[in-house]
Amino acid sequence: MQKRLLAAAVAALIPAAAWAECYPFEVHASIEENQWSVIWQNDEPYAISEMYQNVKLPLYPQAPVTPQLLYFDRPITDRPNVAVLRYYAGSPGTSVLVPIVEQVVFDLADAGKEVLRGAYIENCDRVDWEWTQETVAVGDPGMGYQKSTLP
Repeated sequence: MQKRLLAAAVAALIPAAAWAECYPFEVHASIEENQWSVIWQNDEPYAISEMYQNVKLPLYPQAPVTPQLLYFDRPITDRPNVAVLRYYAGSPGTSVLVPIVEQVVFDLADAGKEVLRGAYIENCDRVDWEWTQETVAVGDPGMGYQKSTLP
């Protein structure tokens, strides 16, 4: 009986250990370099930047947390207005918490108009994003496969 209880306790700790390995997520220097921060308006969080003052990106937490900005980049040399912002969106769940990092692809030249949004990490597993010179696509575990044309 004690062996069964011990085995059940160890099994219950394994998801928590996996959760601890990928959280907290590391904040990349690009967030501070580009002066990104989170503001709240009407109880909703947004990402803003002192460097890109025309951009105000809505952030969608997956749990009751303040989103944590993690990474900013302009990934395509030929398209300098295409940008990505990653943020920790929370860890929803009941018996097992599932940490989620979301990625937003947006247009710097069009007031931060969203091109595509989806999971970047879910439950410590990286989600595959496909980039070409013309498109971006993601197989989001919650939203399914999405593909958009880049501006």
